[in-house]
Parts: sequence; C-alpha cells; structure tokens
Amino acid sequence: MSKLLQDLLEPSGGALRPQPLEPLKITSGRVVACDPLTSPLEAFELEVKPGTYPVYAWHSEHHGVIAGAELRLADNKPVRWELAVRPGQDRSTLKEDEIFGYPVDAGIGSFADEDALHALQSLDERLQEELGDEYVSLYDDLVADVLEEHDNVWGNLVTDEETGLNVILFTSGDGDGVYASYWGIDENDEVVSLLTDFRVLEQD
Repeated sequence: MSKLLQDLLEPSGGALRPQPLEPLKITSGRVVACDPLTSPLEAFELEVKPGTYPVYAWHSEHHGVIAGAELRLADNKPVRWELAVRPGQDRSTLKEDEIFGYPVDAGIGSFADEDALHALQSLDERLQEELGDEYVSLYDDLVADVLEEHDNVWGNLVTDEETGLNVILFTSGDGDGVYASYWGIDENDEVVSLLTDFRVLEQD
C-alpha cells in the first residue's frame, strides 16, 4: 500500500490537508481519471450511481503540492483500497510493485464522466473550426483560463452547458508520470471513494 493510502486510513497528524474543489457531475455512471489534454482514456470498469459528487485535493504540507485527488461518492470512510482498472486490465497479472495507471504529460490530472470527455473532444474540434489558423491548443485557448481562476492549481471545466457536464482538473503532484487510482471501500463493502495517488509521499 502506498504512503498516501496508508495515511488516509491512519492519519499521521496533519501531513495531508484536504481542499474541497467544485463538485463533479456524473450522468452515465462511467468515471474517468486521466490527463484530459494528452491522454484521454476510457472509463473504469466499475460504474457508479449518477449524481453530483464532491471532489477534494489532498495537499502535502511538506511537499507543497497536491499528493492525491479524491472523488467522494459517500460519507462513509474507506477501510481499504482496491486498484481501479479499466476493461481488459487484470489485477492478478501485476507484480508487487506494478500498477495500472494513467500517463500524465501536461502536468494535469482530472476526474470526469466519460460523456464529459466526449464533449471536451467535440469542443476542441469546434474551436479548431471556428479559430482556424488562430487556434493554438485546447490548453492555451480554454484550459489555462480555467486553471488561472484557482491559482493554476485546479479548475472546473464545463464541457456541456446544457447538461452541466464538467471536468475537474488539478495539478498532478510534481508533474508528469504514471499514476494509479483506487476505489475506497467501506466496512460494508460499499464503494465510497475514488482516489488518484500522485506518489508524492513516496519521496519521503
């Protein structure tokens, strides 16, 4: 178990500070954690109940960065963590130190409904058509402004005004890498959380 997961199960006295971000809307039940700018991925195998859920960034006071990001699905606390997988991924094939994770190349992670990422792709295509040669990138023409509203640490990117679908963005620890996500399971074996670990605490 990673140091972040262990610390959330057994708090070590203020090493991590939760910051509430804006809530995420889930309409399809299919949740995605990814770098939405460079590596959009398919949803996790496990589906959740549609609804609007709070998102938290867990800041490492020692490192001064986001050590993990959590989509909170219920108020109950996790008592164990289970690696989140996508269709075709088999946990039993992993060696002790191996993970299934998502690659980050833009220094940004996210939580989103799968439909929100499809809407983001459509938005990218529409901007390209409207701006033509003036179009630089989705980051420069849209995402940068959203992040700037929150000191370039996190942002709420609405991809469909009609449905309210959105992507919650956040900086990925110290930057690029490959990061695993985990389902938090409570004492009743119910899924209550989805957490991405940016492996910041592993440096201690």
